[in-house]
Amino acid sequence: MTSESEPAGSSTPTNSSIPGFESFVSTLRPGQIALGLFEALPDVLFWIKDRQSRFIFVNRAFSDLIRRRPEDFIGRTDTDIFPAEIARSFLQDDQTVFKTGKPILNKMELVTRKAGGIEWRMTSKVPLISNNEDLVGTSGISRRLDQREGHPLPEPYRALSELVNFVHDNVDQTLSVDELSKKAEMSISTLERRFRSHLGTSPKRFILHAKIAAACDRLLNTPMSVGKIAESLGYLEHASFTRAFTSVMHMSPTAYRKYYLVRT
Repeated sequence: MTSESEPAGSSTPTNSSIPGFESFVSTLRPGQIALGLFEALPDVLFWIKDRQSRFIFVNRAFSDLIRRRPEDFIGRTDTDIFPAEIARSFLQDDQTVFKTGKPILNKMELVTRKAGGIEWRMTSKVPLISNNEDLVGTSGISRRLDQREGHPLPEPYRALSELVNFVHDNVDQTLSVDELSKKAEMSISTLERRFRSHLGTSPKRFILHAKIAAACDRLLNTPMSVGKIAESLGYLEHASFTRAFTSVMHMSPTAYRKYYLVRT
C-alpha cells in the first residue's frame, strides 16, 4: 500500500538502499556525522562505553546535565556518576546488550541529576561491533520526556507519572507508601510491583530519591544551611537527613555542596 503522495510502486529508500551510501560514508573523517550532530542537540544525551561499561565519550548535553566536564566521565562507570540504584539499572542494561548482542530500544527510565531534580527519559542502547566482529562496547541516546512540555508519557507510565509528579510536588511533606497507594487506588503490593517494574526501585526508595534530589537543588541553588534544608524536607533530625543523603549520594550534604559549587 502506498500513500496518496507517493506514486504506485514507490517506497521510501533506506540508507543501505541508496546507491553509494556506504562508499560515501567511508570517505568521511571518522566521527563527523554522529558526534557533530549529537553535540548540536541540547536535549539529547549521547554516550559511548567500552566492554567494561566505562565511558569513552559523552556529549555536552550529558556533561551539562550532571554538572561535570566531559573529560571527567572518561574511564568512569555509572556507579561513579549516579546514585547506586539508578547506576545499577544502567549497568544491567549494558550487560543485557552484551549478553544478547541486541539493542534496547525506547526504554522509559528516570535519571537523577546531581544538580537537583529527576527527569523522565526515553533511552535506547545499541551494541558496538569491531572490524573483527567482536562486541566491544555500547552506545546510547536518551531524550527527555515531560508532560509539562508537550511530550506526553506513553502508557503504562502515565498513571505512575501522576504519582511521580505528586511526590516531587510534595517533597516538603512527610510522604508514605501507604499515602501513595491510596492516591493511586491500588494495593501496596501492586504499587510495589509497578514501581519496581517500570522505575527499577521501590516506592519508599523513590520518595527518598525525590527528597535527596530536592536537597541537591537547595544545596547548590540556595544559601540555606544543611540544617534548614533538612527541616524543609521533613527531617526532624539533622543526623537522619545526613545519613539519608549519604546513602544516596555517597557523600555528605556539606561535601556535596563544596564539591559541586566549585564546578559551577
